[in-house]
Amino acid sequence: MARQVQSLSPASGTWDDELTPPPTVQVLDTRTAAPAAPAPASVWSRGTLPGAQAALSLLGSLGGVDAWAVTRITEDTWTGLAVQTTARTQEPDAAWSRSRAARYEAGTPVSRDRSLCHHLLTGPQPAVVTDLSRSAAPDLRRISEGWGLHGYLGIALMGRDGRQLGSLAGLSATPLRADERNWTELLAVQAGALQASLSADIAALHDQRQDAFERSLESHDDVTRLPNRRGWASLLATEERLATPVGDPVGMVLVDLGVIRTVRSLRRAVSVVREAAGEVQLARVGPRQLGLLGGGLQTSQTSRVANLVQARLEGAGYRTATAHTMRAGVEPLATTWARAENALVQARREQALDRRR
Repeated sequence: MARQVQSLSPASGTWDDELTPPPTVQVLDTRTAAPAAPAPASVWSRGTLPGAQAALSLLGSLGGVDAWAVTRITEDTWTGLAVQTTARTQEPDAAWSRSRAARYEAGTPVSRDRSLCHHLLTGPQPAVVTDLSRSAAPDLRRISEGWGLHGYLGIALMGRDGRQLGSLAGLSATPLRADERNWTELLAVQAGALQASLSADIAALHDQRQDAFERSLESHDDVTRLPNRRGWASLLATEERLATPVGDPVGMVLVDLGVIRTVRSLRRAVSVVREAAGEVQLARVGPRQLGLLGGGLQTSQTSRVANLVQARLEGAGYRTATAHTMRAGVEPLATTWARAENALVQARREQALDRRR
C-alpha cells in the first residue's frame, strides 16, 4: 500500500502556491495509515555550474535582456544553476527590479510546468519570443505574468543520449527588440559548449560516486559489511558536493526491516534489497534500517526502486515499511534524510498503535 506524505503549504489556487513544489515522501507498507508528520523546512544553498559564469558574462555584455540563466530540468522541476543579471537592471526605475523573477535565488526548484523553458523549448531549436503577453497560449501568458516577464530567449541543453538536461535562457521584464542581435545563432553557439561541458560533468559522476562508496566502507557495519550510519553520512556529504554544481537529481529510499531476530535473517534481507536495488548505493543506517542513495535517479526511477525493494522483501516474508523521497533542489541531503526518516518513524508508530487496538 502506498501513501503520499507532504509538508504543509499554503492553500492552493494562486500562481505563487503552485510555483514551488513542497517536498514529499511516499511511504510503502502493508496497511492503511494517516499522513505522517510534516517535513522540516528546507535550507537552501547555491549551486554553480562549472563554466557557466563565463558564458553568462559574455551574453550579458551584449545587452538586450535583464538576466541570463543556466538551468537544470528534471521530471518534476526547473532549477537555476547559475543566474546573472545584466547592467541594465541597475538603471533607475528598471522594470526588472519590480518583477518576481528578480527575487529568484539560484538553487531554488520551481515546478516544471511553471517554467517558461518547459513550455517554449520543445526541441533543440532556439526560441525567441519578443512579448510573452501577446502569446496565443493562455497558460504561457499566465506564467509570464506571474514571473513579471515579457521577453524570452532560450535553447535546450541536450545530453549525449538526446535527453534534455537543462536550458540556457535570457529573460527580460520588457518586450525584446529581436532585430538587435542574431540571438538564434548566439544561443546555438553558447549552448553547444555548455551542453558538452554539462554532459561530461554528469557522465563523470558515475566513477566519482563509486569511489565515494568505497571510501564510505571505511566506516562499516561488521554484520552486513555495508557502510554504517557514519559511512552513510559520508556518502551524503560527498553526493551533495558532486550533485550540486550540475543540479543532478538525487533520490533516497529508507527501509525499515521490522523485527530481525537473527544475523542470518538480517543478511538475507540485505541480499534481497541489494538484488532489487541494483547499482544504487546501500548502507545500514540503523539496527533495522537500510538506506539507499540514488544519485542521478529521477522521481519515477526512485519510486520504481522503492516499490521493487518493498515487494521483494514482502515476498521474502519481511514485514517492512519503505519511504522514498527526492532531494528538493540543492537542499542539504541531511534535510532530505530527515524528511524520509521522520515519515518512516511516524509510519512505524502508527503500525504499533494499530496492533494494540
